Amino acid sequence: MDREIEFECALVGAASFDAAHFSRETFGCTVAVDGGYASLERVGIEPDYALGDFDSLGYVPDGVAVERHPTMKDDSDTALALDWARLKGYRRVAVYGALGGRIDHTLATCQALVGASKRAMQAVAVGEGSVMVPLSSRGFNVLELPAFERGVLSVFSMGDCARGVTESGLKYEVEDIDLSNDVTLGLSNEFVGKPARIRVGSGELMVILPSMPLSSLRMLCERNAPIACRERTGCNLFS
Repeated sequence: MDREIEFECALVGAASFDAAHFSRETFGCTVAVDGGYASLERVGIEPDYALGDFDSLGYVPDGVAVERHPTMKDDSDTALALDWARLKGYRRVAVYGALGGRIDHTLATCQALVGASKRAMQAVAVGEGSVMVPLSSRGFNVLELPAFERGVLSVFSMGDCARGVTESGLKYEVEDIDLSNDVTLGLSNEFVGKPARIRVGSGELMVILPSMPLSSLRMLCERNAPIACRERTGCNLFS
């Protein structure tokens, strides 16, 4: 029986690629982002598209639809690929090969994910051993997770201050607090065998999780979130 497609599109970049995690998921479209083409080629996967300036790969791939970017540009290839996916109508996007390696590239990926979240995309990044999920009061502002017996997760503000932050079903629970980007309060919470829920009322968060199936992630747009969220997501929670 075919597996349900949880995320519509996968973007694969040039950093460390968790091929085992990728192989357990099902995507409607796979996009090689620059050097991610080589990562896919090594495991025998033919992408549907290849995007980027191809400075990491060193050549422009043949036999696949290509969108080439100039090397002198204002956005990373990952950010441009997320925008490409949005314009193609993909709203649930998983990014592989964009964490680890150069710290500046990882931070750029975090910022690109937040930008996608603010545009009401459900965009997550998968690294080796971790999954990163952005939440935004301008898009999907709630993450629900099933009951895990163990595991560590962290929650950080991605702006000056995230307000109305709630973490429930975890070892350390907070309700409706302010979380600024100059404190480490959100570091190292723990699963305790209960369903967990993380919410932001205003602003943006990055939730860093241990590796897990993407089907474990339930991202919601809550009833009292901004009207713009309802308009962009078509969220049926407002009916």
